[in-house]
Amino acid sequence: MGRKTILLGLLLCVLLAAGGCTEPAEPAGQAVPEAPVVSWEPVTVTTDQQGAPCLALSAETFCQRYNDGYEQAWACRPLPELSQWMAYGEGSNAYFGGAAGRQYVSLSDEENYAEPFLALCLSPEEDQVREIVTGLSQKNYAEGPGKLFQEKTFYAMQALFPDLDRAGFARFYQAVFSGGDYGAADREALPVRVFLRDGVACYGTLRIGECDQIHLRVADQAMLDQWQAAGVEIVQGLP
Repeated sequence: MGRKTILLGLLLCVLLAAGGCTEPAEPAGQAVPEAPVVSWEPVTVTTDQQGAPCLALSAETFCQRYNDGYEQAWACRPLPELSQWMAYGEGSNAYFGGAAGRQYVSLSDEENYAEPFLALCLSPEEDQVREIVTGLSQKNYAEGPGKLFQEKTFYAMQALFPDLDRAGFARFYQAVFSGGDYGAADREALPVRVFLRDGVACYGTLRIGECDQIHLRVADQAMLDQWQAAGVEIVQGLP
């Protein structure tokens, strides 16, 4: 098995829940809860020691925020310490056009490639987050995995935007892939459209043979110009 295939397989694994806690798509007889009440400040953007755009957010703070919000809803803290995540090298192959840097994914079952994933791309010093990515396998759009993909994305976004509620996320999720077409496997995965809030680009990518992905990353002006030159719609704010 080639290195690229191994990396793809790792990305498609679902998160390991700390202490045996698993992320439920929707427990039987229980509706998806309202958005949790959180008190952290919205994320800001900065540059890392290499001058690359990144979030002013450490991986540890991201995990804490994600778990704090998730615990209010599901009485569960699913993300383990970063030391328990799998590091799988430098570069952007795992994101197919995403940010470069040290990449991590938290695993539960290496044989289950159809589950939604959550991954982090960090600066080389591993002290700041360059990108957050969630993904859903194109081979599995069953109700459970699809809802779990949305839950992972919602709590990842709320870690950046604490005022995001369920209604706002529903509007974003409906719009982020709306009207998008699957690109060829040998072409760059361009965003369907980009929603830009407080310097953070939130967008989805579709490409044949890959997971449908939602990216949260800082986009500098050069990146925005590159997207616009390729015909990508840039929208100010979340829908």
